[in-house]
Amino acid sequence: MTHIDFIGIGAPKCGTTWLSAQLEAHPQIGFAPDKEVYYFADTILRRIAGQELHCFSRGVAWYHEQFPPSGGAVSCRGEFCPSYLYLEEAAARIAAYRRDIKLLVCLRPPVEMIYSWYWYNRNAVVASLPESFEKMMENPFLRDLGRFAHHLRPYLDRFPAENILVVQFDAIRREPDRVQEGVYKFLNVDADFKPHVETGKNPARAPRFPLVQSAAQHLYSGVSALPGVGKLLKSSAIAKMLQDAYHRLATKNREYEPLPPEKRFEWEAYYAADQKELFRQLQSLGVID
Repeated sequence: MTHIDFIGIGAPKCGTTWLSAQLEAHPQIGFAPDKEVYYFADTILRRIAGQELHCFSRGVAWYHEQFPPSGGAVSCRGEFCPSYLYLEEAAARIAAYRRDIKLLVCLRPPVEMIYSWYWYNRNAVVASLPESFEKMMENPFLRDLGRFAHHLRPYLDRFPAENILVVQFDAIRREPDRVQEGVYKFLNVDADFKPHVETGKNPARAPRFPLVQSAAQHLYSGVSALPGVGKLLKSSAIAKMLQDAYHRLATKNREYEPLPPEKRFEWEAYYAADQKELFRQLQSLGVID
């Protein structure tokens, strides 16, 4: 059995879509076709909504089937699943799976990340977030998505520092070629390869018709409870296909208003202690910044 060689564990809205495209484009990397397999932990919204796929119960053989076969040009295989960062059990599962696996982590200032995450996921079909960012931040679990040091600790306790590479979002914006080369070197694949893959950012979404969104959520919840159909919907590939179709048909891109300066300062103060601890953690890790 050939194990997977690397996993991107987070964080969302920190350049993971761009980095995943660079990984997928490399001929020596066998990247999961759907980017996110959700084997070690499900999405944040699915966990909140009680609609988890429970892929881990399908076993390691199923997990390996989600990747291109190794051999030939492919010398390194992996996935990028930002929800893994937010479940300590995922860290334990990954450590049990392969102690020497390589981990990629994308980070950005927490207020930027959590505000962007809110607007991107506000109108999801699996679960809706509150009508305002302030209301969402009353939820302790969601509020703490930006506490990166807190969520990294279970990984730092289980994996050697040299097997973890942190990529800062600002570095992706400033010098994408340097980031690309650094990640390839970390994974021991040809660092001179230049895929020149163009990927846009994942924009915030708004429902075209709010009643359609509400109906879709109720329909999905009802159908998911049916024994036969529910099992089909809990295929990760089917779930992703339905989500993409929903966004194409029922939502539209939208520009969201910036967070007021006074609120930004308030939330920066909230994350300050965690950011101080994160700075200390990063001193022992490989960082592209």
